[in-house]
Amino acid sequence: MLIHIFVIMKIEQSIKQSRFDSLEEKLVVNIMYTSNRLHFLISKMFKPYGLSPEQFNVLRILRGQNSNPISLLSIEDRMLDKSSNVSRLIDKLLIKQYITRSISKSDRRKVDVRISQIGLDVLKKIDVDLALFFKKINTLISHSDANQMNDLLDNFRTIETLIQNEKK
Repeated sequence: MLIHIFVIMKIEQSIKQSRFDSLEEKLVVNIMYTSNRLHFLISKMFKPYGLSPEQFNVLRILRGQNSNPISLLSIEDRMLDKSSNVSRLIDKLLIKQYITRSISKSDRRKVDVRISQIGLDVLKKIDVDLALFFKKINTLISHSDANQMNDLLDNFRTIETLIQNEKK
């Protein structure tokens, strides 16, 4: 019988910092560090498919359109990473034939983007890898904890609104 032992490292151990000025500072550092580690793991998972996490995000957005066209601006609005260069991502996905791009029939100034069958096939393969990844997460974090964590992170993002309101 194979027994898995998980060593949970505190943020202090991970970054070799013995103390923080406040719990809030520790929280922000912990979120940033964890986000970077997660991005690294996801990047490794997508590498065999020649995709970056940002390209994968575009493909998921397009799959959600159910073959309906979507504009570059709409893709940009839905991106997880708002600093992504959507035009560059689209160009790279076009080269791989994961998407198609055409001039809109209703507005010649607009570009319509759709996922191709090749792109859908790649996403199906990635879905298998992601299911295994999420299953591993579930061995560490219960559904209840995941729900609570989602609520806390949703609340945490309101800091952006608070900062913007202070500037007014």
